[in-house]
Amino acid sequence: MAPEARPMKTTAVLNNCTLCLIKPHIVNDGTVGSVLEMILGAGFEISSMEMFNLSRPVIEEFYDVYKGVLPEYLPLVEHLSNGPLIALEVRQENAVCSFKELCGPHDPEIAKHLRPNTIR
Repeated sequence: MAPEARPMKTTAVLNNCTLCLIKPHIVNDGTVGSVLEMILGAGFEISSMEMFNLSRPVIEEFYDVYKGVLPEYLPLVEHLSNGPLIALEVRQENAVCSFKELCGPHDPEIAKHLRPNTIR
């Protein structure tokens, strides 16, 4: 007989927060600690964290709003479906805008030149 399904316990607070996805190449490179240090150093609280793998259909649904908008949509979906991701709930007053600032420009090459102290 199968055990009853129990909801997973979470530490997520779900207010004044935003989602941070740490991509597979960061996990595989072993540089997650550096990313976490930057987030905490910028005054954010990490209230929940989980590592998992997502299937391509789930990633396509999650990023559907970018389909036809981002030229790198298909490579992004492929990358995210090829390894473990870490999802974080990060909290701070005005979390969404503040975290976008910390992340920097979407293109990592542009970020390196224009905003070198950002996560990207």
